[in-house]
Amino acid sequence: MKAKKWATYITFIFSISSIVCALIAYFTCFPIMYDISLAIFGSALLGFVMSLVEYFAERKNSMNNFLSAAFDCYIQFRKLKYINLNEPPELVLNCIFEEQRNNDLISTFKKKEAKAAVLAPSHKKRDAYIAWIKENESIFFHESDNPDTKLIQIYNQRMEDYRKLFLSKMDMYIELSNIDLHDLSNAYSNLDFLFGNNSIRKLAYNSIYSLFRSYRNKILCEVQDFNLLKEGNGNYAICVQKLLSLNDSFFKIEKKNGSNNECKIVYQESLDIISDRLAEFQAAMYLKKEPEYEEKHPVFSQTRFF
Repeated sequence: MKAKKWATYITFIFSISSIVCALIAYFTCFPIMYDISLAIFGSALLGFVMSLVEYFAERKNSMNNFLSAAFDCYIQFRKLKYINLNEPPELVLNCIFEEQRNNDLISTFKKKEAKAAVLAPSHKKRDAYIAWIKENESIFFHESDNPDTKLIQIYNQRMEDYRKLFLSKMDMYIELSNIDLHDLSNAYSNLDFLFGNNSIRKLAYNSIYSLFRSYRNKILCEVQDFNLLKEGNGNYAICVQKLLSLNDSFFKIEKKNGSNNECKIVYQESLDIISDRLAEFQAAMYLKKEPEYEEKHPVFSQTRFF
């Protein structure tokens, strides 16, 4: 695109210079210079018109290439799925940290009874979780059930289910961390305009390319621990903490309270922002005054009745 831009500049300069020389030759009665200047002007003007036509065709093609590469990245990031927890996240996370501490104590001090007695396993977080279940959920027991034993079984099953869920979501982020921004980078470097160059390139870089790169880098920083966990050397509790942090950074939660219910609506805000910027870039490509923004749709919703 830069070649078309500079060809337009050069032919325009030659057109202006030759017509100025022709005027000077005309008023100074210098016919040879006048004829040569007119010949140059005709050729330069033709070249300018052709360069301008080619520039606008290349402008549209370059912007379309950038938009296409950006949409490819956008689709990849849209594959992220929200991690929904029915309980408060900090309650679940505290239980996971407690479970890991207990498991570490058992494995480290199982042959050292004296130290194990001092650092005995704690179940305070588990008890807090069970208390939350009693307060917020309806649990039915059979006559033969021991309520405390049943609740501990429910707790253990949920922690196991969450482990499977979290490990699968870690794999999702590991896969996304391999996203290639090479095509988007090349498409951006090819953007160079005669008019509005700074504003359009600023929109492309700050609001699209830079956001995609920051999202990928944010994921890359965390998946190192996820990969270590898969290799058997990581810290599960820390990985879950980082996973939930990524979940919060990519999704926005809105809560609406009714007379007897609470509705949780989740939007993928990080991608909704980029969607708006892509619409603005597309409007600039077609020289439209007003971009056509897509309607924002929730990626998850849940209603709880009291």
